[in-house]
Amino acid sequence: MARVHSLKYILSFTCSIALNLFLVSMFIRNRCQQNWTQEAMAEAEAVSSISCSGHGKAFLDGLLLHGKPVCECNMCYGGSDCSQLQPDCMVDADSGDPTFLEPFWVKNAASSAIVIAGWHRMSYEYSDGSLISEELKAHIRNVHASVGNAITDGKYIIFGAGATHLLNAAVHALSSKASSSPTKVVASTPYYPVYKEQTEFFNSEDYKFNGDTSMWNNDTSNSTFIELVTSPNNPDGHMKKAVLQGQFVKRIHDLAYYWPHFTPIVAPADEDLMIFTLSKLTGHAGSRFG
Repeated sequence: MARVHSLKYILSFTCSIALNLFLVSMFIRNRCQQNWTQEAMAEAEAVSSISCSGHGKAFLDGLLLHGKPVCECNMCYGGSDCSQLQPDCMVDADSGDPTFLEPFWVKNAASSAIVIAGWHRMSYEYSDGSLISEELKAHIRNVHASVGNAITDGKYIIFGAGATHLLNAAVHALSSKASSSPTKVVASTPYYPVYKEQTEFFNSEDYKFNGDTSMWNNDTSNSTFIELVTSPNNPDGHMKKAVLQGQFVKRIHDLAYYWPHFTPIVAPADEDLMIFTLSKLTGHAGSRFG
């Protein structure tokens, strides 16, 4: 009888140990699974706390030294913490960079932080078969409605790798394939240099860049035109309107800077083809989202 009780005790004790080990392993496993976001946030916060003397930033996906992120200095600054002003440094003012909006995001670090799982949205398509999130489109429409800079009702939203990508896509789509001569692409001076550079770069037989819009104001040749209307204009900030009229004229309205932190919003734009970009709205130029 004593032997039976002893065996029962040993069996119960063994089962108890096994059950506890199982529960502990499950706890550790669940904890590890739940903590990946915390680890990701801790890593991001550690990098953001690296001091670069106000003249640079360290990034989680940036430069590494001995396996650790280091400061990436602004123009004319150097040193491990970007504190050294480089003598005789020439500042390149050829183009702008929307990093002036960075203090806003630093101030709102907690509410603007995003943690994305490595397996997030790996498919080409959404569940409805589309290539763009319906929620994203809704947010885009809401932003424009709230700001009052564009009417989006009844219009399609198409995204691209920045406004530059969309500009060429629009020129290509609007150019005439049936005409014996290339569609003339024009813009009012001073115009964004990329209009000319990009059009000439692709060297298409369907369209050619033909300079200042005013040169063609009295054209009677029935040529097909694509007029790039930039408002506010880059580089002078003037509010531009279309110049050319007629059935052979198509327009692309570049409204990248039509936001209240660049110009007063006097009325919502309501054009057939309007181009905006996230870089001028939020400053996230590196996202390349137009």
